[in-house]
Amino acid sequence: MVAGIILSWNVQAAKADLDDAVLSTPGLMPSATLEMTDEPGLWFKDPVDGDALVVLKPGQAVQIKMGDTRTEHTITSLLWPAGAKDFPIDQDQPSNVSITKALDTPGLYVFTCKVHPYMFGAVVVDDPATEGLDIGSELTLVTGVTVPADSDIAKRLLRTFFVVTTPDLWRDYREPEWKVSLPDIPLNIKGQTISLSALSLSMPNKLFNPKTPGVGEVWVNTQFEMIEGKTKPGSATRIDAANWKLVNKVKGVEQDLNHPHNMWPDQRYQYIYQTQWFDKRLMTFERESGKVTSNVEVGESPSHVLTRPGDDNLYVAINNSEHVVKMKGGSRPAAIKSISTGKNSGPHGHFITDDGKYMVTPNALASSVSVVDLDTEKNTMIPTGGVIPIAVWGTPDGQRAYVANLLGTPPLLSSLTVIDIPGKKKLSDIDLAADYDPISGKISGEAYGLLPIQTPVSPDGKYVVTANTLSMSITIVDTATNKVVKSLPCEAGCHGVHFGMKKGGGYYAYVASKFANNLLVVDMDKLEVAGSILLADDKDSSIKAHNGMGGQGVLPLPLVEHGYLAQTLKLSGKKELSPQVEGWLKQLTKEQKGI
Repeated sequence: MVAGIILSWNVQAAKADLDDAVLSTPGLMPSATLEMTDEPGLWFKDPVDGDALVVLKPGQAVQIKMGDTRTEHTITSLLWPAGAKDFPIDQDQPSNVSITKALDTPGLYVFTCKVHPYMFGAVVVDDPATEGLDIGSELTLVTGVTVPADSDIAKRLLRTFFVVTTPDLWRDYREPEWKVSLPDIPLNIKGQTISLSALSLSMPNKLFNPKTPGVGEVWVNTQFEMIEGKTKPGSATRIDAANWKLVNKVKGVEQDLNHPHNMWPDQRYQYIYQTQWFDKRLMTFERESGKVTSNVEVGESPSHVLTRPGDDNLYVAINNSEHVVKMKGGSRPAAIKSISTGKNSGPHGHFITDDGKYMVTPNALASSVSVVDLDTEKNTMIPTGGVIPIAVWGTPDGQRAYVANLLGTPPLLSSLTVIDIPGKKKLSDIDLAADYDPISGKISGEAYGLLPIQTPVSPDGKYVVTANTLSMSITIVDTATNKVVKSLPCEAGCHGVHFGMKKGGGYYAYVASKFANNLLVVDMDKLEVAGSILLADDKDSSIKAHNGMGGQGVLPLPLVEHGYLAQTLKLSGKKELSPQVEGWLKQLTKEQKGI
């Protein structure tokens, strides 16, 4: 916690629960406020003018507090002016506690939540005696690295802040061009005045279908869509991989579905289990009809859900906690027990081996990974040094896991950590940005990935495909060498990845992005982008804003992992599966079936 800050109670706080306490300097009155909300883009929101950024004079204070949100958050510094007093600010665990902090050093301060790390809010402390808004001379990142404020990575972070917090700047593929048009506001960077508009950019938009159809369907969590009849955002969008057309959206209107983040099916593909990341609930719906059958509380910020091959029980990662909830599957999932992932862990995007023996969790709040023996339900926590380990996936043989560290493994700016699963130990780190110069911006090779998120391993075990949100890139690691062999273009907020079947053999990697309304299709035989599919539906008048936006969880069906697929194949021909699912299975090659 910040040095010199103490817990004090005002009259209102004294009457409230501990969660309503205000963390502040006694007698300090804020000159501006940022409220943390569930509103897409404005997750930190100035209640006065509705922006995600406020401007203060040196010595004035900002209050950051919980607003209209259904879950708990951390208030964490992402970057700040080098040398700023009592920085960084970091709450170890999510809570409802607010912070009031005086800021003396002129420059840019960006805050986030470690559980939901695309939530951005900012304060510019502006010296009235200087020309332009003060950004600073050097900025210190939460990883401990200090960079010049005019460096390439500092400019990328600044542009990204405005894109993330301004929905009008999100990439809408219904338009012919993506224009990031920033206003002509003077900025003071290292004593020089430049215009914010210099960070503007534009790119043509192009949608195209892969030449080879896929098998089955692809579900994408369009997490930011605003739907009529709901107060909270999000839907699940279904794409038919045979013709690349949008089929429907499951919106959870009666349930007020809130930030649907990740999905997984039962072994019959009858039900889809849907987490709600800014909430406490797991929703279940029928895959074919979209009918909701259950909406049950499971814990603060459920992030990812998987079943265990063999018994079809659910394992739901509770991001604001120290455990994964084990549940009985079906139309109305019910909790069986909680499985510990270690103290202050905060598990996020987990993985279960094909044989169902081990579960691996990336612990976003603990810089660690936990390997859980699912037979004994005992965990081994492995320190990795990674900053916000956010997602993990493993090789088909269950021997290795690859963990995406959102903010790298210092001194590495961007990294994957390799874990020996049965040995329960860290093996190495992979530098995803080895060919990127953060000062000049020069890219000298394929290793160019910044802020990695989902990182699945291909079904044949050859490649690790990682979505990198800051660099807007997809990196592909060869598992034989653990080196980046390819980098492909992605979108703003590149986030979700998973593999699906390609008709006739082979696989596609499907990639979704938070701040664009398309789904990229990567041909894993050629390691190239083979398609870009629209996730927006102009015919649906119930979508009031952010049509097709917020792409995060990706669920292609049939599942490609042989441990899971084998369970479904055993049911084939026994009147256990729908005609549609039987039709999908008939299209698979022997290699895709794992036989």
